[in-house]
Amino acid sequence: MPQPQYDSKKHPHRAAFYKVDDLAGSLCGDVVLVADPDNLDGLKREDLIKIAHWSDMEEADIPRLAVLTDSFFRFIDEGQDASVVTLWRGGTPIIQQIDGEPCEAAVDLVMDAVTGSSELREKWHGLPPLEAEIEKIAYQKGLPSSNRPKWLEREARRRLEARNIDLDEPEEPIASNDNKPDDVRLREMFGAGTMGFDGDTRRHFLSNCWHEGKLGVAVIGPDGKPLFTPYQQQPRPPIKATPFTLRDPASLPPRDWLFGKHYIRRYLTSTVGAGGGGKSSHAISETLAMVTGRPLLDPDGARSAPLRVWYVNAEDPQDEIDRRFHAAAKHFGVTADQIADRLFTDSGRDQGFVIMRQEGRGFQVCQPLIDEMVAEITSRQIDVVIIDPLISTHEVPENDNGAMQRVAKAWTEVADRANCGVEVIHHVVKNSGEATADSARGGGALKDKTRGMRVINAMTGAEAEKVGLEKPDGYFRIDHGKVNLVASGRSAWRHIASVPLGNGKGLLTAGDEIGVVEPWRWPSADALAERAAEARAAVVADVPEELLAGLKVRLENADHKADPKGKPWAGDVVMELAGVTDRKEAKSMLDAWVAMGELKVVELYDATARKPRNFVKPAAAPT
Repeated sequence: MPQPQYDSKKHPHRAAFYKVDDLAGSLCGDVVLVADPDNLDGLKREDLIKIAHWSDMEEADIPRLAVLTDSFFRFIDEGQDASVVTLWRGGTPIIQQIDGEPCEAAVDLVMDAVTGSSELREKWHGLPPLEAEIEKIAYQKGLPSSNRPKWLEREARRRLEARNIDLDEPEEPIASNDNKPDDVRLREMFGAGTMGFDGDTRRHFLSNCWHEGKLGVAVIGPDGKPLFTPYQQQPRPPIKATPFTLRDPASLPPRDWLFGKHYIRRYLTSTVGAGGGGKSSHAISETLAMVTGRPLLDPDGARSAPLRVWYVNAEDPQDEIDRRFHAAAKHFGVTADQIADRLFTDSGRDQGFVIMRQEGRGFQVCQPLIDEMVAEITSRQIDVVIIDPLISTHEVPENDNGAMQRVAKAWTEVADRANCGVEVIHHVVKNSGEATADSARGGGALKDKTRGMRVINAMTGAEAEKVGLEKPDGYFRIDHGKVNLVASGRSAWRHIASVPLGNGKGLLTAGDEIGVVEPWRWPSADALAERAAEARAAVVADVPEELLAGLKVRLENADHKADPKGKPWAGDVVMELAGVTDRKEAKSMLDAWVAMGELKVVELYDATARKPRNFVKPAAAPT
């Protein structure tokens, strides 16, 4: 079946008209031109110009193309006088009500039809002849759905008998004189599928639809009858319910984990994080760990059986992929013999890895790509496929949950049919703060479809300070944001090291330095406590002993509160004796002496507040 084609170079306004005319069919409306596409405020129905053919417009009118939908009472019980305009804008429409009483439901109906979440259909659509005729008469009379008097049925029967329609048989949907649009008839006859439009034949077609157990494409032929052409696939077997048999659980096959309790055979997994946060570099380090069997990211880990991995970067050129892998191999000391023939790398700039494309108003799964990838993965006995990033393998809007679920389902099909694990690298929404599985772009569709999702978060300034780092740059952690098959997970910390390739030429051209992800461990609780103690001791290391002795005398002879907000505060005495002007510094000095056992915090009765308060006193009586 030919795909939709538009001669946009010779007749751009013709191609644009046909696309908007197709949109008008799905919105049960008319193609119109608006006066000013940049300003719809104050627009009225009488200001619109209806056009029936592309010759009624010029190329300069393309931005003015829109669809007018009105008489919403045929769809719902409101909006009889509502008029809604959908400004095309090259495929990114603006929807606005321009006439009638405000009706949010009318705008929502059009919005749902544009996004494909539901179809815009009259109340009588798909009903038996008698019920359909009753609804048509009710619409003409302005009767809401709650009001169906008995005379409606009598009048409907009279009209149907006058047209010689048998009430016991449904209307013939494939008659050549059927006034319904082709796309409506195809949907009624074949159900689900991807609707397209052929600009050359000016006819709709329905691909990926089922008929008599076969998958294929359907079109309304010149004679007005449906023509179905099956794909070269085996007929779909009938659905059957399989009885469950309870047996010894020890006889059940274990889950086929491939690497790190994340990659698993026949499942889709994902790693998500902010742009530039180390996702791709981490995937490359993991890839080398898998193909060599060496625990590159877990120094204490055991060697594992080497895996065969296909890394696909759908954005970067092949030479950049080569630089990254060579830098990682240099950093970890990986040799060509350790990699052998188990690593495959490809760029999306050299081959097409788009698994779902936009076609007209709908989206089409690229089944040939799936079949080719399954064949290649099977032929080379590949265990893991890494797709980086997911967004470059589809053309669907990521806020469309339904479309994103189809993308995830397509990659899951690859994993299942090829008996491998498929990992997709994905972005999170901007300004999401602490990233979780819910932060992944694309709503909940991807999260719900994967069987394991890891989340990358950069180290914060507070975390860097806690572990004694000057800056948090280059450090991040990985958490299991969604664990469907693992009982529990814990954070794994990583650091991005800069590795020189040594590929410069002479003294004038410096070589490339590539970021390589390496393991990094969060210090133990004992190490953190020791570092904190050293830091506290350093705060008062240069304080004379006589100053501390004088402070103890003052605190012993008078009550000074531990809370900086309390009066009098013990830190005020420190500032007076040590000449310190910063209250934070004074508090740090107090905290250090308390931690070192020179001072202590005790609870005493505060006569002023008439309740117990914390006060600072010498740990031992001053001498």
